[in-house]
Amino acid sequence: MKKSVHWKVRDLAAEETHHLRRAVSADGRTDLPSMHHDLDDTAGAWHLGAVDEAGRIVAISSFYFDAYPPWPEAQPAVQLAFMAVDPEVQGEGIGTAVMSQAIRRLRASDAVLLWANARDSALPFYEKFGFRTVSGSEFAPPQSGGPHHLIKLDLT
Repeated sequence: MKKSVHWKVRDLAAEETHHLRRAVSADGRTDLPSMHHDLDDTAGAWHLGAVDEAGRIVAISSFYFDAYPPWPEAQPAVQLAFMAVDPEVQGEGIGTAVMSQAIRRLRASDAVLLWANARDSALPFYEKFGFRTVSGSEFAPPQSGGPHHLIKLDLT
């Protein structure tokens, strides 16, 4: 049985996401020079996560204004990247709380579409928020190797 941890969803600085980016999104790879992403420096980029009582970041997500590849006319589109929850606290609703707050924030903005490249193992998580898998979009990124799909959520 997992120990219940109290946490709070809040905005994060890009640097605060780097530990979980490496541990979860990059599968613990240490050969990467930095977990900084080029889109972290773009206008409007923001990061949302959860922090436990000890100040430890237990969930992360990053959002970038970035065109949706199959439909670049859908503007403004927002790309979700680096969604991750510390494996020690997965299954406690932390990822759901972070994603729910992000979607509320995006629906209150002028964004029309949220999209991501999602690991196939995470597709059921995204589907419960209404994301749809783009047919024929399966790929395996060289950095993780696991199967991924392009997913999208209409925000209008």
